[in-house]
Amino acid sequence: MNESLQPLFTAVRRAPSLVFCLTVFVLLCIANYFLWKHYQAITAAHEEVRRNGEKMFSALSSHNRLVTELGTVDDAIKRIDQNLIAEGDLAENQGYFYQLETLSRVRLTQLTQLSSQPAGEGNPYKSVPFSLRTTGSFPQLISFLRELESGPRLLRIRTFDLGRGDARTKTVSLSLTVELLASP
Repeated sequence: MNESLQPLFTAVRRAPSLVFCLTVFVLLCIANYFLWKHYQAITAAHEEVRRNGEKMFSALSSHNRLVTELGTVDDAIKRIDQNLIAEGDLAENQGYFYQLETLSRVRLTQLTQLSSQPAGEGNPYKSVPFSLRTTGSFPQLISFLRELESGPRLLRIRTFDLGRGDARTKTVSLSLTVELLASP
């Protein structure tokens, strides 16, 4: 045997209870380390479950408000869908502008439905552009614009040009390019 280990064997023979206690101590330290790691994992899992429970509780406590908001959003989507135009229905699309002409008492001198671009990726709606020119008094044109913006159709004014019309009748000319929202 190795002579350097000889004193160790001698000590083991003299005090076997010390060796036994040391072995038990080392084993208990190893077991303690693994139990501590397990405790840390269980504590982290418990904290995650507690946070999820608090989130769920706050969601349940605001359930009535969420249902009300969801109903409001559903109503808004229905209203949007009801006010979409159909790109192919040229008569109805132009009829909308002629109704506004009657309400505001302006005169539409030009109304053209332009070709539209395809709807973008992930966009559920399509924009249909129109070019129109109106003439009338300044208050009539303002009334026409107000009716256009507050009407049921969803639109965006892309360009506009306000110019002088006939000087003796004191009319004003308004050229617009608008985009109406359509179903794809």
